[in-house]
Amino acid sequence: MGVRFKDAIIESIKETDTKRLKLLKVSSKSDGATLTIELPEALSSRFNAKDHVDVVIDSKAIPKGEQARLYGEGTVFRRTETKGLEILGSLGGLRVVLGIAKPTSSQSKTFSSNTFYIVIT
Repeated sequence: MGVRFKDAIIESIKETDTKRLKLLKVSSKSDGATLTIELPEALSSRFNAKDHVDVVIDSKAIPKGEQARLYGEGTVFRRTETKGLEILGSLGGLRVVLGIAKPTSSQSKTFSSNTFYIVIT
């Protein structure tokens, strides 16, 4: 399976320059990963700062994803592997940035196609 962060923490939910958009920042210290995602207010209201969440990202549709707090299909725009793995993508037209300090080969392969699926529970 692609990328999985158990017991990640929502560090912050901040306003953006765009009206009615929030910037959700999730980190997993044990996995050495950060996820920053723009969400509309309606979706970001499902989350609170300091919440513990699980994040799953895969190149294939994720079973039971519809039951999660957030489930979506995204597009990879840029993938760099200089200092770890950094992914710049889009989820419904909104920005997604993922950073993994020490990615495994299976985590890197997850983003070899242009499409990814994300679940936050």
